[in-house]
Amino acid sequence: RSLIKREKINIHKELREITKDGRMLWVNLNLTPRLDEEGNVVGILGIGEDITEHRNRDEQLRRSEEKYRTILETIEEGYFEVDLTGTFTFFNDALCRISGYARSELMGMRPKDYSTPETEKRMYRIFNEILHTGEPSKITDYEIIKKDGSRVIFEMSAYLMQDTSGRPIGYRGLVRDVTQRKQAEEEQRRLEAQLQYAQKM
Repeated sequence: RSLIKREKINIHKELREITKDGRMLWVNLNLTPRLDEEGNVVGILGIGEDITEHRNRDEQLRRSEEKYRTILETIEEGYFEVDLTGTFTFFNDALCRISGYARSELMGMRPKDYSTPETEKRMYRIFNEILHTGEPSKITDYEIIKKDGSRVIFEMSAYLMQDTSGRPIGYRGLVRDVTQRKQAEEEQRRLEAQLQYAQKM
């Protein structure tokens, strides 16, 4: 009150109140000075709005997002979100480990920054199909170039992201490094081919 009288300014606060029956309320309080003809404060107009439900929803959303992000940071698969241009907007630490890029480096990168031209074209076709059908897609043999120049092979599941109005806003997905498995499969095929050749001799 003294601040309003001295500075003659509006004050906005969110206050926590306890009712007579013990319930906790959040109140959005706006205080406005009432001035006389000479500009002196002669009263204060106060308007309070019960925003308890709104605050509770915000807190539930915050907890849900915190739980969601905690789960993402504990899984081994790389999780990502990109906008409609394929630019990274969010990802977990696992994707940084898999790609070899730091978080600050990976943020804002697009497929052309970490893949071959052939892979970039392939990914464009796949994401374009997801955009027009709304159906998720599983991509195998997706090769990227790590920061150190080495190449890794991913398996990826990608899904369309939409806003509350149902408009497409980007894609999210999970990736798994299957390089060792692919190398093992290739070695197995090579040995089988050698065996078949030896048997024909």
